[in-house]
Amino acid sequence: MRTWKVEVRNFRLQIEEQLEASPSLRSFLQEIFVKQYRNGRKLFLTASDLDAKLIPETPDFTLEQALDEDWLP
Repeated sequence: MRTWKVEVRNFRLQIEEQLEASPSLRSFLQEIFVKQYRNGRKLFLTASDLDAKLIPETPDFTLEQALDEDWLP
């Protein structure tokens, strides 16, 4: 379980570095947030074999939460 937490933190750090280098990407990220959540949901459901009803079709968290290094759903 700890492995995925390290991966999430690493991805968040990479995203933060990109946003610091190009602040205008933040608005783009906000625009694609829901679409990319849905894409990630599809991949997760395929990998996990869970019932799709268990995972919300739209995020029940904000982009800010997703980027917060201390937040986990």
